[in-house]
Amino acid sequence: FSIQVFWCSTFILPVAVTKECDRIMRSFLWHGTNFGKKSGKVAWSRVCKPKKEGGLGFVGCRVWNQEAIMKIGWEICQKKALIWTNWCYNVFLKENNFWAAKVTYNCSCSWRNVLKARNLLANNLHYEVGDGLSISLWFDPWL
Repeated sequence: FSIQVFWCSTFILPVAVTKECDRIMRSFLWHGTNFGKKSGKVAWSRVCKPKKEGGLGFVGCRVWNQEAIMKIGWEICQKKALIWTNWCYNVFLKENNFWAAKVTYNCSCSWRNVLKARNLLANNLHYEVGDGLSISLWFDPWL
């Protein structure tokens, strides 16, 4: 599972890989280490529902992968004092805005995936203007 955590928080995984990870987790949940061919007792879609809705609160690998990449983007937006975010600002962004950064030929695969996840992140953001010092009317995604 720790290998999956690393790859999910580093790259946007292909759909085939996330389906295979879900299959392995599903099989382990129902059969343990014996990978049998028996069917599960409950549908995987129901297991992945929140506990309030009668599920176990599991998250599918695809959703989890997108959330892990968006978390990195969120940390960059908040300018968290982390080695990764400081490195991104010093190497890739310099004095530019995260939302206006372009994907260049020399950017790493991880950075490219974070930039690709900006649309997902923008769709899940809510702004609170406050004093207006940390908001850019021009670059921040308002819609």
